[in-house]
Amino acid sequence: MVTPAQRLQEELKKLFQKFIKTPFAIPAAIAITAGVYYLVLAYAGSFCLSGLITPLALLGIMWEFGFKGVKKLLILGAVTALALSGVWCAYATNYYQHVLGFTASSDDHVLIDGKVDPLFGESTTQFNFTVTVTANFTNTAVTNVTLLIADLNIIGARAHNYSMILADNGTNIRHYYYVTEVSKPVNTFVFGAKVNGDWVIALNPTPDKKSPIPTAALEGPVYKDSGAVAVQLIALSLYAGYVVVFPIYALLLLMVWWTRRARRMRVEAYEKAMSEREQETKNIPKEEAKVPRLSKATGSEGEETFVCSECGADVPADAKVCPKCGEKFD
Repeated sequence: MVTPAQRLQEELKKLFQKFIKTPFAIPAAIAITAGVYYLVLAYAGSFCLSGLITPLALLGIMWEFGFKGVKKLLILGAVTALALSGVWCAYATNYYQHVLGFTASSDDHVLIDGKVDPLFGESTTQFNFTVTVTANFTNTAVTNVTLLIADLNIIGARAHNYSMILADNGTNIRHYYYVTEVSKPVNTFVFGAKVNGDWVIALNPTPDKKSPIPTAALEGPVYKDSGAVAVQLIALSLYAGYVVVFPIYALLLLMVWWTRRARRMRVEAYEKAMSEREQETKNIPKEEAKVPRLSKATGSEGEETFVCSECGADVPADAKVCPKCGEKFD
């Protein structure tokens, strides 16, 4: 007896089969993949195998929607990668518009409380970068207290170094600052100083795992204009789609293609072998195709023989034992 749940399942399968034959199947498959990609960015960014989730989902969804040709899957993958680039750009723009303000410190805590104020602004905003240096300055030489600001860029961050200004000359604690504008909407920064001749760097001890570009540097300053932020991130979003996601998808597709090709080659080789065997069998006379006489099988054909009284086999005239049944002759 068919249960209501089974009946519903069958109806849903029929509706799905009808749907994948419509022009809406491709946009739906791309939209579902984009949703998976957003969830990966939001919740699995720090997972070591997160880079495989989206390509696997993309291939599985396209396959489930009935797209199984390699060329078609490759084209659909390239189009989907463009959609994923848009998802990354939107996600990253939203992230940097709400980025949290952290403070930097060095491992030895010589440099502490490094930050910027304000965190958000415009191209004309004066951003005040500050850091505190803690040391026994009577026997510790701290020099070249430096601020490094880098903007996000597809080729590589363009960094600018600034020598920070001493605010007060304390015995154990000294405060440094530097006020400047930033020319790019999204930036990162770190602090550095030479302590007894060795460089010490102050980084973010607790980087945000949801960051689209994981970094130990502090994130900011950021423009309030979301459009300006999005424009800066376009190149990075294309990188995320076509350098991070699409090559893995293409590699998985290549593996599927090779598996199908290898299976087809095995089937063709088997069919060819069977065809050759049938052809060889056709060319053999019917008499030879039958089981040969024992005299022929033993190589005694043409010699003088007699018939075994027990099994009826042809036996060479000089044989003492029947080679077939083992009957002994006098």
